[in-house]
Amino acid sequence: MQATKFQVKVYTRAGDIELEKLIPVFHEWIRAKKISDELLIDVADYAHVPQGPGVVLIGHQSDYYLDVADNRPGLLYSRKRGFDGDFQAGIDDAFRRALNACRLLEEESSLGLEFATDEVLFRVQDRLAAPNEDATYDAYKPALEQAAGAFFGHAPSLERLGSEREPFAVRISTGAGGTVADALARH
Repeated sequence: MQATKFQVKVYTRAGDIELEKLIPVFHEWIRAKKISDELLIDVADYAHVPQGPGVVLIGHQSDYYLDVADNRPGLLYSRKRGFDGDFQAGIDDAFRRALNACRLLEEESSLGLEFATDEVLFRVQDRLAAPNEDATYDAYKPALEQAAGAFFGHAPSLERLGSEREPFAVRISTGAGGTVADALARH
């Protein structure tokens, strides 16, 4: 369980998103240091890619996507650099950063975004350290259950996704009907 390249995707409630509106918002996040403990560097526009990464806020430690893959738009937090805490703290941190970015996006009235808390996608972008197999699922399951329970207040249902050729991924059904702010306030 040495992997630290965690991804957390929180899905939007709305279907269609005007991705081009995110570009000035993300540039303002860089200027205003909206995420104060990270070095945010640039914004990349991939809105022209069908079911692609959308618009990306690129940082030194992590990237923030408004991702439209699988026709399921959502905020995708992706840690690129190592995490200094323990395994559980690393997973909790990834959830917290994803939810915090969702909260910041919801506060941008020009976007009209709202994020759901009933389902979250968790991935590890390191197939060597976290192969997509049963043993990895067994190792991650308790930490994912603990993080989801702490943030969403319900015992989650977990489902491993994909094949061994794909990154380790888990769909987490939380059963939560609250807001992103509610989830952040719990943990």
